[in-house]
Amino acid sequence: MVQRRLDEHDWNFGFIIDGFPRNRPQARFFLETYDLDAVILLEVPDQLVTERILSRRLCSRCGVDYNLIFHRPAMTGVCDVCGGRLVARADDTPEAVQGRLRDYHDKTRPVLELFRAKEVVAAVDATGPVAQVQAAIHDQLGLEPPSA
Repeated sequence: MVQRRLDEHDWNFGFIIDGFPRNRPQARFFLETYDLDAVILLEVPDQLVTERILSRRLCSRCGVDYNLIFHRPAMTGVCDVCGGRLVARADDTPEAVQGRLRDYHDKTRPVLELFRAKEVVAAVDATGPVAQVQAAIHDQLGLEPPSA
């Protein structure tokens, strides 16, 4: 799917892919096919990942995303946009999150070694506020600081 999309070549100014590659064959394909500038590694402890995921809510009517840590609705459990009821995603359970973290540590995290060998990994502490993380990414990539 990723290859088919990138084969459209409408990305003259670059592209960002979130959550790919997830295993060694995908990483090898990517390294052999594309000239990468960077792989951004957002470093967050598992406990904080769990807290953030379990705090996600979606409006059951219009689908707007909320996070009870970073983007709370004005009224608890009610969408600011349409007044719909906010619900957790069906796969945002402690068990599902632990399974996803286990998969990440077993299958995806080892892929980073392939990218580290190419010296393209930009590791960023992503435990802080969004603006701080964004500034750290810009710094790691040698870009101008984001505008306020």
